[in-house]
Amino acid sequence: EILVPGNLHSEWLNQVPEIARLAEIDVEIPFNMDSSNVSIAEWEILVDIVGRKMDRYDGFVIIHGTDTMAYTASALSFSLLNLRKPVILTGAQRPLARLRSDARGNLIDAIQVATMDIPEVAVVFGQSVLRGNRATKNSISSYKAFVSPNYPSLGKIGLNVELFRENMLLTPRPFRIDRGFSDEVVALYIFPGSDPRLFFPLLDSGTKAFLLIGFGAGNLPENDRSWIPFIEKATGKGQAVFLASSALHGRVDLELYAGAQEAARAGAVGVKGMTREAALVKLMKLCATYDDAGKIREYFFTDRAGEIEP
Repeated sequence: EILVPGNLHSEWLNQVPEIARLAEIDVEIPFNMDSSNVSIAEWEILVDIVGRKMDRYDGFVIIHGTDTMAYTASALSFSLLNLRKPVILTGAQRPLARLRSDARGNLIDAIQVATMDIPEVAVVFGQSVLRGNRATKNSISSYKAFVSPNYPSLGKIGLNVELFRENMLLTPRPFRIDRGFSDEVVALYIFPGSDPRLFFPLLDSGTKAFLLIGFGAGNLPENDRSWIPFIEKATGKGQAVFLASSALHGRVDLELYAGAQEAARAGAVGVKGMTREAALVKLMKLCATYDDAGKIREYFFTDRAGEIEP
């Protein structure tokens, strides 16, 4: 059976009527699509809606497909800066109308959390409250589909909602909106035997930044399939090169292995403990503002919404 987006409005009202007891809820459906089709245009729509209505509501819940939820959460966190109110993303592994669906519980949890004092973009899923730009999907089949591998959770949900305020963002700066994303970013997954020469044409494609997903703490091959010439050519052309890890947990450290050290000497920089989704979306945000690779590198390591450690 093929999964397709459902009639959300009627499903919520008919199958989860108790959500009306949690809050006074207005529903808006700006688009209804498989989340694999959600991209820059949809991020901008959500930023615009939440930004325009920030003063009208105490919190926001965005129901989103799980496949790209972490990307959208990162995009919102980098655009809705210095939040004072919760912006919550949730969804389900099984549709609401299905037997044993997790949609009902996730929706109730998300709406309840959205009534609380959480000044962040967060993912509420599988009885966990996670910082949006620290969350990543790690399971296709588990009801606990999202984890925050390198940052503690913001809360957990059982008989009660327990929030961990020491893990939340606190900022005295006023709320502001930073619009814009660029598609001039390329992510490349490095695997044993991958031939970097196949990707050399990308160096002349107008790409501003590359995210290379390497091994372990940012290691790369050093043999005849070395990626160092690719990095050298990219940086020589004024393109920024960042190294992430194929592993979820831990921090990229380009001082740890010889291959990573060579990459750093060639001009690559590691993404520290950022998720791949957050790193990629942050580059899309920065490349919408800056053309200079030095500026992109500089501001990549400037924390915007708790996405990166010092």
